[in-house]
Amino acid sequence: MITLRGNFFADTARRTMIAASVTDEAWAAEVASRTDGPYLFVAEAVLPYLHEPDVRRVLDLLSDRFQGSLLALDTAGPGFFDTQEQHDALSKVAARMHWYCPGPAGPAAWRPGVRVLASHTLTSLSRTLVDELPVPYREMLSVLAAQRLPQAEGYRLNLLRLP
Repeated sequence: MITLRGNFFADTARRTMIAASVTDEAWAAEVASRTDGPYLFVAEAVLPYLHEPDVRRVLDLLSDRFQGSLLALDTAGPGFFDTQEQHDALSKVAARMHWYCPGPAGPAAWRPGVRVLASHTLTSLSRTLVDELPVPYREMLSVLAAQRLPQAEGYRLNLLRLP
């Protein structure tokens, strides 16, 4: 599994950190030279902070270099994006989101062959998954579902299969 974290890439199978921008092709060449897959890329709290052309560049890079790999990513919809200044955590940091996306259909349409395998909000997770969570988390999700907050409804966890 390769975790995309802003300017660092962690190859968790080999415990290696590669310092690079997610949009830089150099890290992809290094990862590809170390193993031939299969690959699962996890981009959490990374892509929404990029501008759309950079997000497209990352999707193209992964699709070209790591064909057939999986990409787990989060997306933030307009309700989440528009309330950054009022958000309890986001309002306290200088970083701002630049790309919003109501769901994975947009990025999937950018590149022929990308398939959406799963997409969920925090309040639409499968019952099987929710039942496995500790009670405090299940209660939190229940409260979120009842409140129908734009932040909770606009934040999605997605899994894509790259062509």
